[in-house]
Amino acid sequence: MEFLHKALALMEAYPISVKQLSQVYETPAWGFESTPFYNACASLDTTLDPQALLEVFLEIEHQLGRYREPDSGYAARTIDLDLLFYKNEIICASDLKVPHPKLHQRNFVLKPLSEIAPSLTHPILFQTVEQLVAQSPDPAEVIPLKYNLGLPPILKVFPYIAIEGNIGVGKTTLASLIAKHYQIVLHTEAFAENPYLEDFYQNPEAHALQVETYFLNDRFEKDTLFWEKKPEAVIADFCLHKCLVFAAENLSSDEFETYREKFDLEIEQKKKPSLLLFLKASVAHLKKQIQARGRSFEQGIEESYLEQIEARYRRLLNSNLPYPVLEIDVDRIDFEKDEYTFQKILRAVFRASFS
Repeated sequence: MEFLHKALALMEAYPISVKQLSQVYETPAWGFESTPFYNACASLDTTLDPQALLEVFLEIEHQLGRYREPDSGYAARTIDLDLLFYKNEIICASDLKVPHPKLHQRNFVLKPLSEIAPSLTHPILFQTVEQLVAQSPDPAEVIPLKYNLGLPPILKVFPYIAIEGNIGVGKTTLASLIAKHYQIVLHTEAFAENPYLEDFYQNPEAHALQVETYFLNDRFEKDTLFWEKKPEAVIADFCLHKCLVFAAENLSSDEFETYREKFDLEIEQKKKPSLLLFLKASVAHLKKQIQARGRSFEQGIEESYLEQIEARYRRLLNSNLPYPVLEIDVDRIDFEKDEYTFQKILRAVFRASFS
């Protein structure tokens, strides 16, 4: 199962996006004696031509320990990536035949394929995948597994993931989705409880020290209480180092120096994320998100302020943070409503755990 997850994650390191996934099916070995196989089908969106796509598949197989030997016959292998169809094209090259010449004879292909593309018509046989399933000569039983291939095992290496990014980028939304799908603990900051926040947006200079001091004390106190419960796996919509981003922007140099001393003293005792997932987006995207969520005190945030905060985050990311950072561009995507966009982010996180 891990090889299936890794193969999908490695694909999306190229100009490839997974658009549909079937269930995983356990099937008997086909053409030789072996332990059962796991099979699945995916629909891909790519700018690669068929030959380039095949080369990517072979490279991924190589990375996952599979080496194809000419005329070696069927054998057990770590991974096997087959190009079944490419649009409605017919390709008869020496190293690539599309549609796959034996797909209509194999239940382990037809069953998962019919799940995601039942009405797809075979350009040579002129039958739909659904019809090919009904006429399949293969007696082999295929068993669907209750396993979601869209949820890679990201927590195995990263049991504590913190999400960061500019105002309105979607940190809490993404963290909540991950917590829901993996059924893990969600660690959120209650930023709206800051009694000085609304006044700060009205008059930043007058209330900057109050708002930043409150955030510093509140985040550190609640973080201590949170980890006393000893959760095994956690997704957080913030990391403590964000204190430095906003304080550096909002405080005077003298105020920030004092603030930094307190921060540095306390941060050494705090639990560090296994991974910081940083979401980046254009200011236009951020403004749209801020307007959509409708918090009255945020509506007056100027684009220049968002640009300055982004620059502060960039400085933080370029510093020597004590944990790995993965940046994800969320401009012009909707991971809340698009299941496969959400899963693509998860696969990027998973890829960072092994590549």
